[in-house]
Amino acid sequence: MNEQSRELQRVTSSWYRGFDAIYRKELAAWFGTHRWINQSIIWMALTLTPALMVPTASQDRGGAMLSLFLWSGSNMMSIGTIILTQGTIVTEKLTQTLLWIFSKPLSPAGFILGKFAAHAVFLGAIVIGAPSIVIYVIAMFIGLPTNILPINYLVGVMMVYLVLLCVLALTILLGVLFDKIAAVTALALTIFFSGAGLPSTQLRSIEPYTVWALQHHAYETMNGNFPSTGWWAMASAVGSIGLLLTMAIAWMNRSEL
Repeated sequence: MNEQSRELQRVTSSWYRGFDAIYRKELAAWFGTHRWINQSIIWMALTLTPALMVPTASQDRGGAMLSLFLWSGSNMMSIGTIILTQGTIVTEKLTQTLLWIFSKPLSPAGFILGKFAAHAVFLGAIVIGAPSIVIYVIAMFIGLPTNILPINYLVGVMMVYLVLLCVLALTILLGVLFDKIAAVTALALTIFFSGAGLPSTQLRSIEPYTVWALQHHAYETMNGNFPSTGWWAMASAVGSIGLLLTMAIAWMNRSEL
C-alpha cells in the first residue's frame, strides 16, 4: 500500500491544474523537432529584408534598418503570429483530442495558459528575439547614431513583443469561439488591421493609449524619445492580454466539448 501511494500523484484542485503538462507538450511541439530550425531560417531571412531595402548610400543606414525592423517588421511578425497559432485550438477541436485531453486532470485555465505560455516563448525566442539581435549587430557594424542606445532599442523590441502577445491572446480566444481555422484567421487579421487604422478614424484620440500605438512608440523610444503615453499603451496591452485570456478560459469553462 505504501509503495503504491508513492507511485501515485495527487490530483490538485488548483484553478490552473494541468498547466505544466500542456506547456511542456506545446513547447516540445516547437522545439522537440527540427521545426524550430525551419522557422528560425524563415524569420532570419525576413529580418535581412530591411538591410536590403535601405540604400547603401544612406547616411543613417544602421538606424534606418532598425526603424524598418520595428515599424514594418511588427506588422509582419503580427501576421506571422496569427498564421503560426491559428490552429492551436481549432485543430484539437476538429480531431476531437480535446475530449481526450479534458478526460485527464486538466482545468480550462491550465489548458489556455499552457498554450499561451509555450507559444509566447516560441515567439519571444524565434520570431522576434533572435532576429532583433541579428539586425542590431548588423546595424552596429554599419554604424548607428548616438541617440540609439542598446537599452532604448531593447525597450522598443519589448513593446513590439507586447503587440505579438496581444495578437496571440486574440487568436487563442477566437480559436475557442470558432470551429474553423479560416474564421479565426480572417477575424484576427481584420481586428488587427482595424486597430492599426485607428489614426485615420474618429477614434484617433484614443489610439496613443492602445496596444496598436506600441508600433510607433517603439520607433520613438528607440530614438530616445519615450512618449508620454507609452506607459498607458503598455498597460493597455497587458490588460488586453489578461482580458482576452480570461474570456477564453470563461468560454471554455461553459462550453460543451
